Order: sequence, then structure tokens, then C-alpha cells
Amino acid sequence: MTIDLEEFRGYLRIDKHALDQELAEQPGLFEKVGEAHALAVADKDAAKEELANVDARLDGIIRKSAGDKRVTDTAIKNRIQAHSKHRNAFAAYLTAKMRADQIAALKDAFHSRAYMLRELAGLAVSNYFETSSVKATPTTNRMVYSRQRERLAAARESREAE
Repeated sequence: MTIDLEEFRGYLRIDKHALDQELAEQPGLFEKVGEAHALAVADKDAAKEELANVDARLDGIIRKSAGDKRVTDTAIKNRIQAHSKHRNAFAAYLTAKMRADQIAALKDAFHSRAYMLRELAGLAVSNYFETSSVKATPTTNRMVYSRQRERLAAARESREAE
């Protein structure tokens, strides 16, 4: 199973006003990313094994072509490194490794997302996102106090004027 990294990066965003939906979707998303990670790691391991096989075949060919001439291991390794089959196998390995690493990072991000959902759910339970949960500050307390004094003074003046 392959996944579109950009699509799944978009799923990392959390809508704090739809936590019930986010919580319901999280396990399925995490499972898909985990499965994609396992497959990407398997592909990387297969590419690494193929690189080793290519190198072994090239080693045999180089040693056979040398015949009775004495060739050092370093010279053989250098010829293997320079061979196009080695470069192609190594490029395939690097591509598979990068994909596995990207999906591993995405898997870690979804793991963090699960913790954030738990924290946001706790905040929602405590009415953190409700306007009634706004706490007064010293500035707002002074403003409320001043406004109440003005109202009382106005009420006093209107009574005295009667």
C-alpha cells in the first residue's frame, strides 16, 4: 500500500471544533501510515539486499576477468563502485531509504497527533474553548470595576435630580 505523503500531511491538522470526528479518524489514519511504513521499510531492505547482490555479482565478474593477474581488494571495490549497475542499485536503495524515512517521520507525527488529540479532548471537557471559560485579568477587572462605578454614579445623579 502506498500513500500520498502530502495528503497524509494534510490529515495532521486538527480541527478543535470537530474533536469527535478527529478522534474517530485517528486510529484508521495511524494504521494506514503504520502499514505504509512497514512496506516502505521492507522495500528499503529489499533494495539494500539487491545492492549487495549486484556488488557480489560484479565482484565475481571482476575477479574472473582478471584471470591470473593479481588484483587487490581495494582495486576491485573501486571498480565495483564505478560500475553503472552498482550506481543504479545504490540509487534505488537511496530512493527506498528516503521514502521509508519520510514515512517514519509521518508515523511519528501521527503518534504526536494522538497525544495532542488527548490533550485537546481534555481541554474541551474543561470547557476551555467556550467563551464562558475566559478568565478575568487585572486589566479586565479594572475595566469592569470602573464601568460599575460609572453606572452607580449615574444612577445616584438621576435620583438626586428627581
